[in-house]
Amino acid sequence: MISRAAARRSIGVVLAAAALIAHGTVGFFAQELIAEAAILAILALSLDLLATCGLVSFGHAGLLGVGCYAFAGLTVLAGASPNIALPAAIVAGAVVAGVVGIFAVRTTGAFFIMVTLAAAEMFYAWGFRSKMFNGADGMGGVPRLDLTAIGIDLNNPTTFALAAIVICIVIWLMLEVVVSSPFGRTLEAIRQNPARVSALGGRVFLYKLAALTASGAIAALAGALKVQHINFISPDLVSWLVSGDVLIAVVIGGIGTLVGGPLGATLLVLLKDALSSTFGHWYLFLGIIFAGVALLMPRGIVGFLLTLYDRRSERIAAAHSASREQQA
Repeated sequence: MISRAAARRSIGVVLAAAALIAHGTVGFFAQELIAEAAILAILALSLDLLATCGLVSFGHAGLLGVGCYAFAGLTVLAGASPNIALPAAIVAGAVVAGVVGIFAVRTTGAFFIMVTLAAAEMFYAWGFRSKMFNGADGMGGVPRLDLTAIGIDLNNPTTFALAAIVICIVIWLMLEVVVSSPFGRTLEAIRQNPARVSALGGRVFLYKLAALTASGAIAALAGALKVQHINFISPDLVSWLVSGDVLIAVVIGGIGTLVGGPLGATLLVLLKDALSSTFGHWYLFLGIIFAGVALLMPRGIVGFLLTLYDRRSERIAAAHSASREQQA
């Protein structure tokens, strides 16, 4: 039997393979949905990294917005190359997350949620009134990365969707390495018992701040990809509804599992498309579905699957033990 961690990672491998296969077999509209799901999955991964140390943010749309506005501002307003604007947007997300984190990570639970929500809403209010970015009306003309030097045309929607999938897979693999490292194990220990980690000499504040900073960088990357995908910047990208969507995706998929976020993001995008084209008040049906999943699977879909795997492993181990006793 493979380990529990390997079983969890195999779910991610299956999800990545399914995305790549679907990309090569579906039409234009479905590829746009795949790109949207991949970008939301990257944002979900950033939130799940933060959850590793026991912090749940309701303001990740703000960090997404930092990437959006930084990329759009540098390219459209300042005339910078998109190839320079992308890393700059990522750095901006990390810096903003670090500054907010200096105050936010001193809190926990509902207080941390409210601080992050307040920071995101302040950014939303700025974007709504910003004349530079045309306020609530938004601003178009956001370009995509220029990779024609290596033969890649991201202005082709099919190519951009594939690039979004690949970036999502790379981020997931990087985070798998991070959570398996001593740094990641320390974050997990902080989630379980921060007081004990502190008593053992661990710098809980710095570890949490580092996790939030890294999370902000990944969220800003998702934001830079988002504005490239839709070629438009708007305060709606920073709305608390976006924070709610990514939080729902992580919780439904399985918080703290890494692969749960991308799975939940994919289901959320597909369900939104299917329900909105069928029902008028489709958000009601979406809420009923997610409420049912939360009640039936409190640990999320991935957590539920891993629980079934644990039970199967226990039955196999018990059967082997009984067989050895009979042979003895």
